[in-house]
Amino acid sequence: MNTPITDIHLHPTLKPYGHSFYQNENKNDLLSSACIWHPDPPTNLDELEENILGFPPYRECDFTTMVNGRVNIAVVSLYPMETGFVNPQLFKSESKELIDLITLFGRDRIAYLQSAGYNYFTDLNNEYNYLLTLNKKNPINGIHQYELLNSGAALTAPTTNVQVFISIEGAHVFCNGHNVEDPNAWTKIEERIEFVKKNWEFPPFFITFCHHFYNGLASHAQSLFIKVAGKDLLDQSYKLNQPIESGKYISTTGYKVIDLLYSQQNGKRILIDIKHMAKNTRQEFYAYRKGKYDSIPLICSHGALIDFYSQDINLNLEDIKEIYQSEGLIGIELDQRILGYNQQQEKNRFWNWLTSIFRSRKSNNLLWAEYFWKNIIAIAEQCYDLNVNADPWKLICLGSDFDGIINPLNKFRTSTDLQALSECILKNLIDYWGSGSSKIPINHLGIDAHTVVYNIMYKNAKEFISKNY
Repeated sequence: MNTPITDIHLHPTLKPYGHSFYQNENKNDLLSSACIWHPDPPTNLDELEENILGFPPYRECDFTTMVNGRVNIAVVSLYPMETGFVNPQLFKSESKELIDLITLFGRDRIAYLQSAGYNYFTDLNNEYNYLLTLNKKNPINGIHQYELLNSGAALTAPTTNVQVFISIEGAHVFCNGHNVEDPNAWTKIEERIEFVKKNWEFPPFFITFCHHFYNGLASHAQSLFIKVAGKDLLDQSYKLNQPIESGKYISTTGYKVIDLLYSQQNGKRILIDIKHMAKNTRQEFYAYRKGKYDSIPLICSHGALIDFYSQDINLNLEDIKEIYQSEGLIGIELDQRILGYNQQQEKNRFWNWLTSIFRSRKSNNLLWAEYFWKNIIAIAEQCYDLNVNADPWKLICLGSDFDGIINPLNKFRTSTDLQALSECILKNLIDYWGSGSSKIPINHLGIDAHTVVYNIMYKNAKEFISKNY
């Protein structure tokens, strides 16, 4: 299949930005590990290591890989890493080496993240400026470009270059410092949010409100499951899935941030992404929106369904209904755990790996794509139940979370593999409609299988951006 791709959540900056802390690296040169265009595809040894350890020792979505996979529109997520991620509960004396092994950020960057002077808001602006470096420029030893856009109206027809919008993962970035429980760190929050909205030439399209650790704003969902000798390597438990202030899951400052992000009096409105919110935080957020922000769409930028992975970080029927009624968007993530592979195949992982040696490439691709497809069709059928006269596929798109330290589906490890994934979705949809028992009628509303796949992988998100940014 040869279709353009829109990916609404990926992190091509994180690894190369980390390597830009080394003075001997050149962020303008494709051959340097500090360059956003620098490819580092998985080797056979990398794939084996990932299958054992659960995180990728390669780059999933550098811009060269994205061009090779025909990613035409990318919402690049900036993420000043939370201090909880770089201060493990185990192996503290070897923390730089251990976190570098997991993230490939580079030890110099990790040392900065662990330092007393680390400032979330400063780092956010530094990563933003890093992304600006090669905007509309060819890298040394490269032939392609990416272009940052500050309006959905600026989108053009697909080319070999990448059109880029910005998002942010974690509203902790507006903390002045890194101690989110220090009230002084949240003073002048209005000024910092206004600075991003007005002073950035390319302000964020949306912000993922919560992330891996408590951020002083709202309760978060469990998202990390890295265990060593039965113990969690990273402790997310503080204020996890629990009220944080006066019985509420969103703090007073959290509500203030919501209002400041949604406001159009302090610059361009920034949408709010519900991914990583605790289940009760999401419910409280929905209630707060009623009658006040009903016309603003909801986003879940990179997720899947609780039907297949029974953790509250995943979406339930109520979430689907809220997003659907807001005319929002759901990006489906390519993490095999989130999609449900690990939970459903935990006892068969070694056997699946062994038998994969004897299966054809096409058969292996279809096996791994099944978990992505199951989430697509489950969401679509729930949307069809909500309104049989509407397009049930319209809120579904891709939010890969590549290079967000995920464990991707084995046959779809990088952005280059997205064309193969599209082919598998098409095959699954044709089989679904050929089964004689599909809930959604064949070619519903005149939309055939090829068009459904084109819309999911490209057009749905493109039109959403055009309408809402």
